[in-house]
Amino acid sequence: MIYEADTARTPTDAIVHALATATDTEPTELTPLYDSIDTEALNQMFGEHGGARDAKAVLGFQVENWNVFVRGDGRIRVCDATRQTDPEPVFQGKPA
Repeated sequence: MIYEADTARTPTDAIVHALATATDTEPTELTPLYDSIDTEALNQMFGEHGGARDAKAVLGFQVENWNVFVRGDGRIRVCDATRQTDPEPVFQGKPA
């Protein structure tokens, strides 16, 4: 999934939707994201004022059994935390 800073969706919203897609559940059925990470800081880091637009900047954190990676160019990757993930996760799709 790719987050685009020029949309009305916040980075937090995009991550919630990426997790919902990965878990095949509705976003409202997920554990609140703020239980795992400071969502205000995440939105400031990647959303406001264009965010960290450097594609090399990657933030990784875990939500229950899922590893979440957010890259500075807006790409989001959700991986099963019970399986080994490359320390430099591969992001697919075009940059934001």
